[in-house]
Amino acid sequence: MPAVLEEGGLIDRFAGDAIIVVFNAVTEQPDHAVRAARAALAIRSEADRLAADHSSWPRFRIAVNTGPAMVGNVGADLQRSFTVIGDTINLAARLQATAPPGEVVIGPTTWEDLGDRATVVPLGPAELRGKREPVPVYRLVSVTG
Repeated sequence: MPAVLEEGGLIDRFAGDAIIVVFNAVTEQPDHAVRAARAALAIRSEADRLAADHSSWPRFRIAVNTGPAMVGNVGADLQRSFTVIGDTINLAARLQATAPPGEVVIGPTTWEDLGDRATVVPLGPAELRGKREPVPVYRLVSVTG
């Protein structure tokens, strides 16, 4: 994933057909939300380019969520792995499931972090597993910065 690496992201793991990517984990990245949004849009753009001649190819669903997470080695003495866990990561997975095929969605904290640098289309609140209240979801159109 060149777009992830170019933006300073870290591919944490592959989970089924999803890729978990983190920013601001290894080095301080005050603009991590912008980096993540740019990477997501670049991945979508490249997927669109590759699929242009293949109408039967599936479209990616991408989500970006911002917030605190536990980052580090987890496991037992005999088997440890570097990973990220927490509600922020779980919410990202839930948001990804709401994304229309071929689109990037963001959660409310990412929307706040991006501010006027992002052009979004509100998709309304979504009822998501593990959340008591509906979560606002936004389709990310573009990001500057």
